[in-house]
Amino acid sequence: MIAVAGLLVLAILGQPQPHTYRWRDDHGQVQITNTPPPPGAEVLEAPPPQAVEPGHAGRPEMLRQSANRGGRRQALLSPAQQQAWEALNQRLARARAEGDRPTLEAVTDSLIYDCLWGNGLWAMPVLPLLSVALMGLLGWWLALGFRTGPKLPLVAGFLLLGAAFGHLALNVFLYHPQAVRLRQNLELLEQHMGTDRALRPEHRTLLQQRYVALEQAAEPLQAPWRFPAEVKALRQALKQVMVEP
Repeated sequence: MIAVAGLLVLAILGQPQPHTYRWRDDHGQVQITNTPPPPGAEVLEAPPPQAVEPGHAGRPEMLRQSANRGGRRQALLSPAQQQAWEALNQRLARARAEGDRPTLEAVTDSLIYDCLWGNGLWAMPVLPLLSVALMGLLGWWLALGFRTGPKLPLVAGFLLLGAAFGHLALNVFLYHPQAVRLRQNLELLEQHMGTDRALRPEHRTLLQQRYVALEQAAEPLQAPWRFPAEVKALRQALKQVMVEP
């Protein structure tokens, strides 16, 4: 039961964060909320342009996992991708010129959100729960065949085995793809922050440290709560770099 409760908490913590909306109310005040604006409100920003997946045109999507590992990823962008990232660069340049910090932070949140939960990754947190449930049912079914003997330890053992399988599935099918997508797209963002200069060395070092820590947290033997903590640390670091590049 402890394993089931732990994975339930993990799945809840792993759910995607709400999108940020920026709009103007009837009194002319700018509002920033996590819920859609009311009907008739003036929406001040649209979801930011993002990279499109290689070989696909049309609506921008996040770059997916690459075979390259270690160091800076060299992304080969199609014309549609280049256009999407350049549009984002121009949008951020306007926000900087206007001193619009909420837009800079909202773009950061939106980009990270899409890296974490796009292309079906939003469904992956259910894997550990399914693993525990299936192994628990298997243990219970096997225990029914014993008229006497340690039935409870048998069921508990299968629950623990399901928790182990669930943790492995979570790392392989969710945490690792998320880590790779975050690094790929955020390294592209570093080149399209709306400035005409490169990142300061200390900021570049800070982000590299966060990328490495994120990839290490995605390893199978790491505690399952470490990866969400590293995502939070990366989000804070990126907002700091975005506002003061």
